[in-house]
Amino acid sequence: MGQSKKHHFVPQMYLRNFADDKGRTQVVRLSTKRSTTERINTVAATNHFHRLTVGDEDNLHLEDAATALEGRAAQPMLRLIDPSKRVWPLPREERMTLAFFIAFQYLRVPVKRDALSSLAAQLPEIFGGDLPEELRELDIPIMHAMSMVGAALPEGAAELCNRTWWIVDFKRKRLATSDVPVIPLPDENTTERSAAGLRSPGGVYFPLSPQTALFIGPPGTAPEADQIVPGNARLARQFTTATLAWTRDCLFHHPDDDPLRGYTLPEPRRGEIRWEFWGGPEPDQPQPATA
Repeated sequence: MGQSKKHHFVPQMYLRNFADDKGRTQVVRLSTKRSTTERINTVAATNHFHRLTVGDEDNLHLEDAATALEGRAAQPMLRLIDPSKRVWPLPREERMTLAFFIAFQYLRVPVKRDALSSLAAQLPEIFGGDLPEELRELDIPIMHAMSMVGAALPEGAAELCNRTWWIVDFKRKRLATSDVPVIPLPDENTTERSAAGLRSPGGVYFPLSPQTALFIGPPGTAPEADQIVPGNARLARQFTTATLAWTRDCLFHHPDDDPLRGYTLPEPRRGEIRWEFWGGPEPDQPQPATA
């Protein structure tokens, strides 16, 4: 079975939130800086990205698991996007399902495989050129798969589930997303040496739709402080800056919107996620609305 020419890993069920009623989304490719309107079924997740060869057999169990998880997460996500159907706070079971989806999406994207490849490339220098036999021919796709089905997934999901969630609704401003939709955020003490991940000190940002964002607070926050807050131009700018900072190859937005107007598009990015790639202002956490 041939390998797809698509270069990113964003589920179709998620991209549908950034599409028009004809199933089309606007795709901005960093390599060419061109923006084209394309059907989501032609630009969504790379086919067989998690197809593994174990021994002489192909294994698609991880892709099947991803599809099942996406199916379970679709309804909770729609509940948050549509205010007329929103149940808030989100029921605990749906909250955990969505937290699993967000953690899995964070772990599955190609940039995570880039990070493993970067680490493997540094091993000869780390070991002075004399690599142990078990490190000489690492299978990066299998290492990536193991990172997704190991302890990182349930631990990451539980961590996200048990923090404060802010739903941010925008009336006038619009949001874009990218092939790295789950975005760690810095705080005022972050340096380029700080870890970037689900435990990032500034929390985690996940654009749900052009008009709705989910901001998950940093470690130490709690669900009791969950809020729905109004978005504004400043938050939209901070969220868009974060999206641009972490994009690998492609950005996506609704064809009728222009959320990237006035922003400088970065070059395609490879390698490990580090704050040295962060080129914008440090985002503030969304604050509860006051009377």
